[in-house]
Formats: sequence, structure tokens, C-alpha cells
Amino acid sequence: MSQQRPEFIIDSWDFSQHPALSISSELHDRQQCWYHIQRDLQGIAEWLTASGIPEPLIDAVLEEDTRPRFERVNEGFLLILRGVNLAEGERPEDMLSLRVLFYKGNIYSFRKRPIRSVGVIRERLQKQDGPESLQDFLVMLIEEMNNRLEELLDQIEVQMEQLEDDDVGTTSERQRKLTELHRRMLRLTRFVRPQLTAIERFGSEAHKWLDAENVQWLVNERDAIQRELESLEMLLEQVWMLREHLQQEVAEKMNRNTYWLSVIAGVFLPISFLTGVFGINIGGMPGVESTDAFWIFCGALAIISVVEFLLLRRLRFW
Repeated sequence: MSQQRPEFIIDSWDFSQHPALSISSELHDRQQCWYHIQRDLQGIAEWLTASGIPEPLIDAVLEEDTRPRFERVNEGFLLILRGVNLAEGERPEDMLSLRVLFYKGNIYSFRKRPIRSVGVIRERLQKQDGPESLQDFLVMLIEEMNNRLEELLDQIEVQMEQLEDDDVGTTSERQRKLTELHRRMLRLTRFVRPQLTAIERFGSEAHKWLDAENVQWLVNERDAIQRELESLEMLLEQVWMLREHLQQEVAEKMNRNTYWLSVIAGVFLPISFLTGVFGINIGGMPGVESTDAFWIFCGALAIISVVEFLLLRRLRFW
């Protein structure tokens, strides 16, 4: 009696032939297969044990919190990657973990939430246009994950260009958006840097499992993620430059406002002094008995204001 595919296996493909064939039974007795597994369901550990996978590897692929890394094991390797989260309503920079275990000629991949890069490969396999072998599958998986990351970086670059435009939005709005964008890029850097290291280590030993052509393709993907990391670091530098520019803009506005308040206070200082003096209600004040004294006093204040204005203009206060 043949074993049917367990519920936690999302998809399974036999790459011993071309095009690859979707399989759903006798999963333990096959070679050159890919098993895509939902790692938060019951029964996975027992099934992997029945497949001959050692317990330490089972613990590694089912661990809750991981970061990108590559580890060579007997008869295979463990490669943990992170892919951008393209689910609706989610933040792409909250990168999703994908654990890839190559063991005794089979590949086991483990996910908790759907990853678009894996979905693209599954769609291509269903159209009989997917990878021709497990070697091709590994390279294509890394390529698709790099493509999704590159698309996200392109979007971030567009947002940075918009924030650098001084004619769009207020300074406070731009500062708030810049802080949010900075936080997103820091989350990306947290995973992209170790992911580059993991792929570099994988590439240094890939000749043990990949043919020469696929090793070269893997080198190209390593270079691609190196460029993406450099782009991310450049964007982070742009963030600091733009932040300094916005802070300088705020400081200039404050200095300009303070300057004009000082000028206005300087203009009204002698006028305030005179109005204070002539507001004293004691005997002996000049003009108390004259009906024209008020208008004469107002004219004197106007003359003083004009003289101060011309003097400040001549001294190039603005």
C-alpha cells in the first residue's frame, strides 16, 4: 500500500526525469526529489525521521528564529535564506525565512508563510517550464529571491528620489517619511549581509553538488546580491546626507525667523521707549496742554521708524 502525501507537504516534484513530475505517493522511496514543507504543522519531525534525516538537522530546519547561513553536513548541506515578504498588507522588509536542506540526493524546503520566489518556481513547474534538475532548482531559487529583493530596492530608490525633491511636501513630512524608510532599510541590511556570506560559503563548496555551469550561475547570483548590498549601503548613506540637509534646512528657517524677530524688535525698541516715557501720567510732561501734541508725537515716531529702516538697509541687514 503506497503512502499518500502528508498534509504538511505543500508540493513535491520528482526531478529524475524532465520535465519534472509532481508526485503524491511513495515519497520515502525516491531520489532526486524536491519536497516543499509547511513547517508549523504536526508530524513533520516524525516524517523526516522516517526519511532518514538525523535529529540535529530536523531541529535546525524547524527552529523558530534563524538567520541566513550555510552549513555543510554529511551527505549534503543546510542553506537558510531570507526572502522579501510580498504578502498583501505586510511589510516587505520583514523578510521571510526559507530553510533548504539537501540530503542524500533530495531537497527539502521549509516555510512558515508563502514566499513569492518559491511560488514562481512552482508555477513554472506546473507549466513544464521550470528547472530541469535539482541543481537548476537551487540556482533558480536563489535567482528568484535576488530578483524580489532587487525589485524592492528599486522601489526604495524611487521613494528616496521623491524625498530628495525640496518642492514636494513639508520638511516635517519628509523627515517622518525618511525615518520610516531608514528603519526599513536597516531591517533589510540585518538579513542581506549574512545572506551574502551564506551564499559565498555555498559557492565555495558548490562544486561538490553542482556541475560547472551551475556553479558559474551561482557565482553570478553571488555577485548580484553583492551589488544589492552595495546599493543598500549607498541608500543608507543617502539617508544620512538627506537627514543632514533637512536638519540644516530647519536650522536655516529658525535662524531666519530669529533674525527677523530681532530686526523687528530693534526697530520698535526706541519707539517703545518713547511711548513708555510719554505715557507717564505726571505733571510737567511736554505737550500736555497742546491739542496738536499727539499728532506731532506720531509724526516723530514715523520719522524715527523710517530712519531706522534706511540705516539697517544701508548696513545690509537683509
